[in-house]
Amino acid sequence: MINDLATKASTTPLRLAVMVAFVSLLSLTTFGQTNATLRGTVTLGESGQPIHNVLITIMQLKRTVGTDEQGNYEFKNLTPGRYEVLAHLDRVPDIVQTVSVTAGATATLDFRVELGGVSEQVTVTASGIEQALSSSIQSVEVIGSIDLAKKSSVSLGEALDGELGVSKRSFGPGTARPVIRGFDGDRVLVLQDGNRIGGLGFESGDHAEPINVLTVERIEIVKGPASLLYGSNAIGGVVNAVTGHDSAHKGLNGYFTAVGGTNSRQAGSTAGVEFGTERWLFWANGGGQRAGDYNTPIGQIRNSFTREGNVSAGVGYYPQKGFFSFNYQFDKRRYGIPIDPAEEDPEIVNLNPRRQSFQFNGGFKEARSFVEAGNFSVQYNDYQHSEINSLTNEVGTLFINKTSLYRGMFEQRKSGRLSGRFGFWGQHRDFSALGAEALAPPTKHNAFALFTLQTLDFERASLQFGGRVETNHYNPTATDARGVLPSRSFTGVSGALGVRIPTWSGGALVANYSHSYRAPSLEELYNLGPHPGNLAFEIGDPNLKRELGDGLDFGVRHSSKRLRF
Repeated sequence: MINDLATKASTTPLRLAVMVAFVSLLSLTTFGQTNATLRGTVTLGESGQPIHNVLITIMQLKRTVGTDEQGNYEFKNLTPGRYEVLAHLDRVPDIVQTVSVTAGATATLDFRVELGGVSEQVTVTASGIEQALSSSIQSVEVIGSIDLAKKSSVSLGEALDGELGVSKRSFGPGTARPVIRGFDGDRVLVLQDGNRIGGLGFESGDHAEPINVLTVERIEIVKGPASLLYGSNAIGGVVNAVTGHDSAHKGLNGYFTAVGGTNSRQAGSTAGVEFGTERWLFWANGGGQRAGDYNTPIGQIRNSFTREGNVSAGVGYYPQKGFFSFNYQFDKRRYGIPIDPAEEDPEIVNLNPRRQSFQFNGGFKEARSFVEAGNFSVQYNDYQHSEINSLTNEVGTLFINKTSLYRGMFEQRKSGRLSGRFGFWGQHRDFSALGAEALAPPTKHNAFALFTLQTLDFERASLQFGGRVETNHYNPTATDARGVLPSRSFTGVSGALGVRIPTWSGGALVANYSHSYRAPSLEELYNLGPHPGNLAFEIGDPNLKRELGDGLDFGVRHSSKRLRF
């Protein structure tokens, strides 16, 4: 049964899409007339100058307008109610404010954009939709592009090191990867725009994550289990790099960022541009960094250099009730693995990761049916890297990892106190390694999941609950060295329950319980041999069983103009 499910995974998205479209057509209803209006002006800091092309979004309705040359915006024909409104300007911290609108009246909500300071942030990672950080039930941290540039980091782990509950695992600046509340490797999932990037950073301490932190709009960190929406690999947490490009705007926007440092002679820059019409948006960005061997009080750390370069480009079409977009990314790096100066004859090695990604996104919104909105994505990642002897330029091991991913998530129309979303996700992974550190045989990995996340809003509390059913199937190829290894299949259920209770003005208490399922990784099942990157001799066990985890999380939140925690 499980094998059939994995085999049919590629046809499941089409079937589900047809079913949802059918339900949408049968569920058309007529809603009452709405005549409330919301308008306002967006200005810049102390100067008070109006800003045009700021995107204003009513998050509950997913309606977006841009400001005009005088910084003004307006929404008409709104349903009376209480809304969270987002003001977004590329590379500037987002602003979220709450407003109530009444039937037949006009409400005014002005925004003042600041380049720094304390402001409410937005997350899409915690629940799959845009929401204010203070409204999230899960523990989430957001680091914006300005703060990322200030850190002058050459890797994802370096950029996030020191954030609350986050440290780094590092074999040098170029390989640093985030560790969330003690979880590392295959228990922390790294995403870009909600999708897996196809790298092998989780596999070894000397493997990097191919993300340029200077080109992203923000990075969101979900601390604690996030397996409901993103899979069993998120049992420890999720890091999601968000690039933006999700709405059209008229005119031309651009940015340029440069960083530098004296310790390792670091230098880097990145630039990007967006050009849009009323419904179309075109974008491109790229950049690079380099850093030499870094210095410490005990001397220079040999072979700790890093180089990176990347480019991306895309196009999107955004009519009023739907969208589709395409994005291409290319990332290439080269970095050294620091050596022990006390070692008599050290092995000097450098790695050269290369990643290409093709991503298609699409969706609909404002549907007058049970399914109010939906988002779809299909992505192909082609990743490889070689471990190279720096003295002879010989390749010791070549790693190839190709992944195909698909995902669909549908948002239900709110019914009374209940709102939520449900969806599906699937992956096909084709992994192979050749050379001295080819510890696992070539293996194909197929996965498929169904999930839901629901919210009940009461006057004095919000209750969130959900579940996920996921199946994983591994099929290793027989080799002369290892012979025939068994195929394995795993199916498990994850569930979560959370509550948010408002207290004082701007404050809330939150609590979460999660029961998480995790399938063993390919490496845990089939690796056999010495692995210098992990300082271990790894012996995989093809008979491993699934991993289960239970967690409790409690927190206190506060968000105001002067203080946020």
